[in-house]
Amino acid sequence: MVKSCLIIYDNIDTSKFPKLIAFFEKNPVTDIKRKKLKILTKTEIDRFLSSADDKEFLMIKVGLILGIAGACRTDELVNLTVDDIEDVGSSLIVKIPNTKTKIPRIFVVTDVGNMLGLFRKYLSLRPPHVKHKRLFLYYKAGKCSSQPVGKNTMGKFLV
Repeated sequence: MVKSCLIIYDNIDTSKFPKLIAFFEKNPVTDIKRKKLKILTKTEIDRFLSSADDKEFLMIKVGLILGIAGACRTDELVNLTVDDIEDVGSSLIVKIPNTKTKIPRIFVVTDVGNMLGLFRKYLSLRPPHVKHKRLFLYYKAGKCSSQPVGKNTMGKFLV
């Protein structure tokens, strides 16, 4: 059996090749293996939040809390600013203005298992001289720098 390969170029109109399209519809490529992501359970998340060292993992903990509570995408977390989060004492009100669907969202994070304590601790480490309002800053050895965290860095932590 001969395996075929379809190369698609941007400037080729594939509607001019009906036999080729029919061939690929009859003989689909089935040997593609997708990577399966590991899904953390609630107990694994709780164990990570309670036992992981804050000096190394505080930013990841805050990202995990906000990401799970609001079902946030990576770019929504990266673009989150300090002004988008309102601390009302017993909970946080988080506003996500820029979403993929162009519909702003609001969600609430309550204090379960000292989640608000982790968020407040991370926010208190923010240097006073930072010129931008992005929430997530580069965090290492218990200190934040003024450099904001990018989409790829946040994606590595949360995947």
